[in-house]
Amino acid sequence: MVECYKCRKEIVVTWKSGEIYLGIDIHHNPPEFISNFLNEEWSGECYNLCRKCHIELHKEIKKILNEVAKTLKFVNSEHWICQRMNKYQIKEAKEKIYFFTKKWVEETNGNTNTITG
Repeated sequence: MVECYKCRKEIVVTWKSGEIYLGIDIHHNPPEFISNFLNEEWSGECYNLCRKCHIELHKEIKKILNEVAKTLKFVNSEHWICQRMNKYQIKEAKEKIYFFTKKWVEETNGNTNTITG
C-alpha cells in the first residue's frame, strides 16, 4: 500500500487476485512534457498521487496552460496547447505550474512528501 500525498488515501499498488488494483501515479513537478517541449532534461520533484487526485491536478494544469496561452476557447489537451505556445510562454507556464502544484499538494497534506529527481 502507498499513500496518496494529496488525499492521504492508502492505495493498493500490487495486483492480487480478487482485489481491485486502484493504482498510484507518480506526478512530476514540473510535468515532464514541459521539459520535452523546451528540449531540457527534466529535474524537479515527484509526488505519489491516487488516480483521482492526479486527474484533478491535471485539470488545473490545463487551466494554467490555457491562461498562459491565452486560448479563446478552453483546450483540453496539454500537448496541443504547448504545441501552439512559444518558448517564453512555456517557461512561464512551467514556473506557474510548479508553484501551483506545490501549494495544491500541501493544502490537504500539510507537508511535502516528495521524491526528488
